[in-house]
Amino acid sequence: MQDYRAASLFQPSNLAKAIEQTMDPSSGAAPYLFGSIISIPHTIVARTVAVLGQDFIMVDAQHTPIDAENLVRIIQTINLSSEGKTVAVVRVPSARSDLLTYALDAGAGGIIFPHIDTPEQAAEAVSKCRYAYSDGDRSLAPAVLVPGVTDVAPPGSSHERIADKHIAVIIQIESPLALDNADAIASIPGVSSLMLGVGDLRVAMKLPSRAVDGKDEPILLDAIDRLVGVSRRHRMPLAVVAFKLSAASSAWLKDFQLLLTTADFLCVVKGHREDLARIKGALAEITGGPPDGALRN
Repeated sequence: MQDYRAASLFQPSNLAKAIEQTMDPSSGAAPYLFGSIISIPHTIVARTVAVLGQDFIMVDAQHTPIDAENLVRIIQTINLSSEGKTVAVVRVPSARSDLLTYALDAGAGGIIFPHIDTPEQAAEAVSKCRYAYSDGDRSLAPAVLVPGVTDVAPPGSSHERIADKHIAVIIQIESPLALDNADAIASIPGVSSLMLGVGDLRVAMKLPSRAVDGKDEPILLDAIDRLVGVSRRHRMPLAVVAFKLSAASSAWLKDFQLLLTTADFLCVVKGHREDLARIKGALAEITGGPPDGALRN
């Protein structure tokens, strides 16, 4: 992602171009971008994950209790700690959330909009991320960038036009209605990617929130096939939370270009459980059995 960074790390990297080129083999760009989810809203987490080699990090402001000031700190920590090699992406609660403005002004390279069901809603999401130069209605922040220092732009351009060009708009498809409208949503100018929201789609389809016995239901697989068809017709990159997939789902994973491979919360759970079990097992091997009752849990 370093090749796509803006002239200043306080401005958004060109994630829109990086996403677009995943569908263009002639570009020589990588066909996949890999990301992680931050749901523990702390700069220490952001600083740590930002240097692990992910292409982007999704800051979840939809399901995480995060305020505007902390969101700005986390975005800038990701951009600065990675030196532009990892891009901050924010999932906002909606296109009308106050957090959207702060995320954009802080230098987020992409915005994920959940529960978009219609092309009209997708068009509103794009408009909120664009200035009037690109027919949007984003407000100009007068005290975000330092004139001549962090607002640098090529001759004849400006940081506003750079933002309009660079910021990726990612639309989550999470309902049968959204699937019905996916072709129309993909046709909206400024939409960079469609993101399959597997969990909410399962719930909206009245399926269990998780696959039973690791196998996705035929009705869900059919829905995924429909979305892949939209992607092919419109050359529209697809995103998905890959670590939730079952083994039976791996066949269609190749058709998704933005893959979220980890999440801080789940990594903490997994790491603690595995390390605890490893130490218990080592002690049991050394002592010939659990040394105390606590190890029997």
